[in-house]
Amino acid sequence: MKELVGRVALGVAGLSFGPRDRAADLATIRAGLAAGTAVLDTARAYAHVDKPLYGEELAAEAARGTSAIVGTKGGHSRTGATTWDADISAPRIRSDVETSLRVFGGERLDLYYLHRVDLAEQPVEEGIGALASLRDEGKLARIGLSNVGVAELERASTVARIDAVQNHHSAMGRESLEVLAWCEANEVPFFAYSPLRPAAAAPRLTALADTRGVSLQRLQLRALLASSPVLSVISGATRPQTVLDSLAAETEPWDEALETAYAEDLALVASALPS
Repeated sequence: MKELVGRVALGVAGLSFGPRDRAADLATIRAGLAAGTAVLDTARAYAHVDKPLYGEELAAEAARGTSAIVGTKGGHSRTGATTWDADISAPRIRSDVETSLRVFGGERLDLYYLHRVDLAEQPVEEGIGALASLRDEGKLARIGLSNVGVAELERASTVARIDAVQNHHSAMGRESLEVLAWCEANEVPFFAYSPLRPAAAAPRLTALADTRGVSLQRLQLRALLASSPVLSVISGATRPQTVLDSLAAETEPWDEALETAYAEDLALVASALPS
């Protein structure tokens, strides 16, 4: 996964909920793949009530015949219109992996995460041990943890090698700095999801975006990519135009003007926090 650090992955979560045009969503994903997206991100939980495998099926169809790495997740699934479960027990993880293998139609999955470590009642050691066994069996190429804290990472890493971490981490909020620091220290790739939410005032970056004639979002993604040697971002873009704009963050110049604008906006956000 280290070769993918500093890249923009495409997530299908935003394409997996509510009534949407499936053909248009496939075209959106394929536009990203054609432009060089190296990673697609999906999950068992990205689903409709009546289509419990929708998100994985969407990613599988879009990625078929390409070289894209697909990351998916288990131990968390939709149980109703507004409800989801969280279960990282060994039997559940093995069952979810076998289901994903059938969806993607291969003998091995590229990357598989425990989805909601933070919500599960089972110890992280049980879930990561199940993934490690499945990796040893050749059914998984890489294993990871999502929505996890440093304490759980430390415990999990005593059981098995962790190949990737995925947490919420946004350009202006930087919610997972401690986990990111752990990933840096252990050279584990970190994927930041919802990198633009929640939105926050960024007047310096906004002015620079206007000057350069690019989107504020592109500059925010570029700043995140430059913030850590192990970080990649997951774009939740839902239209071809925004997918391509997100991907352009990989080649947006990281120069003194952008670095300074980002630092000044982070300082403004910090100053607005309660003391």
